[in-house]
Amino acid sequence: MKLPIISAATFTALSTLCFAGSTVSHSKNVNAPSMPSTVFLDQELQLDLFGVYGVGHAPDHAGPFREHAWGGGVGLSYFWTRNLGIGIDGDIKRGYVNTSVGFGKKSFQQYTGSLILRFPMEEHALAPYGFVGGGATTETGAGTLASAHAGVGIEYRLVPNQIGLFADTRWTYYGDRAGRGDQNNFQIRSGVRFIF
Repeated sequence: MKLPIISAATFTALSTLCFAGSTVSHSKNVNAPSMPSTVFLDQELQLDLFGVYGVGHAPDHAGPFREHAWGGGVGLSYFWTRNLGIGIDGDIKRGYVNTSVGFGKKSFQQYTGSLILRFPMEEHALAPYGFVGGGATTETGAGTLASAHAGVGIEYRLVPNQIGLFADTRWTYYGDRAGRGDQNNFQIRSGVRFIF
């Protein structure tokens, strides 16, 4: 009688140890999802879709438009290192200009190229950046103005190496025109960035 009881107890104890051992072994094989080692890569191609707002307030007319201008645009950038890249962008804005009968609304197209220097902060998925460049602004029914610009911005990566949100501001300089002194204005862009 004692032998079957001892055998059953021994079998139960060994089975429990075997089961516990297999559970521990199994848990070691479970792989937890891992985050990418970097959020901002070398050799990134980026597509930007953005809204833009231009401020034309000044004692004298500041640049191609007066008061305010609103619009949208698209940009393309390439980073060959995590810190250094180049970009081109174009936008269309609508704003007020001086006419012979007062103010009137007109459209403006702006095309620019920039050298971009960014400073990724991987732990926060943020990258402040600065940029300088040049381009041209065309007023519908009028001429084209050459320009130079400089600006700063910040990008936040919603999805590492795939989707980001960005906002930046730039100061655009158009030179001395029509005896009215230096022409310039500020513009603000905000939008979504797709990374390839």
